[in-house]
Amino acid sequence: MRKNLLRRATAALLGAAAIALMAPAGTASASGYAVLGSGSTLLPGERLVAYRSALTMQEDGNLVLHLCADAGGACGPVIWNSGTWGHPGAYAYMQEDGNLVVYRKGGSRPSDALWSSRTWGHPGAYLFLHADATMLIEAPSGTPPTGWTSDTGKADAGADVPQGERGAVITSARSLDPGHWLDSGTTWLVNQPDGNLVLYRKRDGAAIWSSGTWGRPRSSLSLSQSPLWPALGLHRIDNGSRTWSTPLKGRAGIHGVAQSDGNFVIYTDDGTALWNTGTWGRT
Repeated sequence: MRKNLLRRATAALLGAAAIALMAPAGTASASGYAVLGSGSTLLPGERLVAYRSALTMQEDGNLVLHLCADAGGACGPVIWNSGTWGHPGAYAYMQEDGNLVVYRKGGSRPSDALWSSRTWGHPGAYLFLHADATMLIEAPSGTPPTGWTSDTGKADAGADVPQGERGAVITSARSLDPGHWLDSGTTWLVNQPDGNLVLYRKRDGAAIWSSGTWGRPRSSLSLSQSPLWPALGLHRIDNGSRTWSTPLKGRAGIHGVAQSDGNFVIYTDDGTALWNTGTWGRT
């Protein structure tokens, strides 16, 4: 087992807890996918569950995609949302024209729409939630695709990492985009759409470390092997400027690992630990 660094880091957790909303109880299924069919609705408090992900129509009016530790159980990290909080009673409707719409309470007119996927013109299309927490709006067979996706998913490393470890490792060959995460047996390291990088404990969805960058523009997490740049940093999607980084500089052969002991660690190829979140033993 890799050696942990013996120094501890102070975690900036404010804001992380706010985004880790627990999904209300609803109809759950342990199957590998879930569908919101054409003409179907999600009312406040209802949810679709596909193995370890859940799409919830929250009471506050926000349509939210969560990661879940267990099929049908409590859910934690939010990896996508419609941004429609503050409208209690709002509901989601998979319209027969192919558009997924969040309407304000009691509304059904275009002026009542709070958010939409803008996929009208695809009659019979439906929302498909995969077990890997990716959402698509699928058009009927034989018709043009809608092109809409939640752009979420687990960020597996490339072929340079052993197959069984790819979901927990970040290398310089692949970044961690907003709405994507690393997955150990006990934690998720999530690059949230709100600009915050958060390490969550699976058993209760609690945030145990964060970069403290909530409320900033969407950013991509990347690992650098250059000594001129920080080893790990968040960079804005729109202009590339850095919003957070480690004090550790890059070097050849480093990689980051989300460990089952609750710690995220940057290692050299020979297994020397260089930096960590200080969260070992917090699972």
